[in-house]
Amino acid sequence: MQKKKPVKYHIGHRAVHLAALAYASVSRLFPLEIWLLIGKYLGRFFYILDFAHRRISRRNLRFAFGNQKDAREIETIAGKSFEQFGMTGNEWVLLRYMSKQMLRSLVQVEGKEHLDAARRKSRSVILLGAHFGNWEYAHAYYASTINKLNFIVRSIDNPLLEKERVLNNQRFGVRILYKENGLRQAIRRLKNGEDLVIFADRKQTFTRDIPCRFFDRKTSTMTLVPVLARKYRVPVVPMFIVRDEDLVHHRLLFFPELEVRYDDDKEQCISEAAQRQSNMIETIIKSHPDHWAWLHKRWKRDYPSLYPEDMARRARKNTKRNR
Repeated sequence: MQKKKPVKYHIGHRAVHLAALAYASVSRLFPLEIWLLIGKYLGRFFYILDFAHRRISRRNLRFAFGNQKDAREIETIAGKSFEQFGMTGNEWVLLRYMSKQMLRSLVQVEGKEHLDAARRKSRSVILLGAHFGNWEYAHAYYASTINKLNFIVRSIDNPLLEKERVLNNQRFGVRILYKENGLRQAIRRLKNGEDLVIFADRKQTFTRDIPCRFFDRKTSTMTLVPVLARKYRVPVVPMFIVRDEDLVHHRLLFFPELEVRYDDDKEQCISEAAQRQSNMIETIIKSHPDHWAWLHKRWKRDYPSLYPEDMARRARKNTKRNR
């Protein structure tokens, strides 16, 4: 058996980790309302400072909404999405000190009858999610009040911060698995009655992706959700979390089970279910557009001209390679 290579920490990892711990300790000095306002204004500050991601967010919003929103609305949504990230970041550092009781007081559940109906049909469920709202709160609440939850993610580049994330999630009953080797574990745990949350708003590499429509634009979407649901006969329940106007409280929303047919035409069934999952994600984003991560290059494969800086970068690399 091949030995696992020890994780190497360099001084940058340790410096960032110490800074994060110091920042987390400061969070306890403020009432939650003030701490979230600090996060909101930090998000706005980074929106002004981070030109590259501000530009991507604006492009994506104009591309998605077209003439439905004017320039002022696009600018407002883009700025508020950074504010949401700032508040979510400040909430994330608080998880280190947060009790399950406190978390439950901050989250109100709506639509649980849809989850209950699905759970009556199966020992476990697949939760359809996205990079939307404070998903860390959503997962922690779900795992600490409803059922154990598995989440497949990409590891944070800083291994010390990754340890913090793993420990924070474990305290609430969320098991972090990794893209490189986590799918088999997730399936095994799914069979044993544990639930699995999958984000389907980006392209993944677990299974092939297929064409679909997203914001009425041709693009591709991952098929992992319908593939697993069909193969193991596990119901799919959309789950998203929305921040209330007071900024402090959240609503955890469950929607009716996503239809996944089991007809003989497997490809058609998967294709239809994949389009339904994209429609669901689009619907929740349209209802709260500032909650989604617009800074991701979602349409990069099918519309590369939307991100000309990437095309220029590839051209420079090709030029150097051909010299």
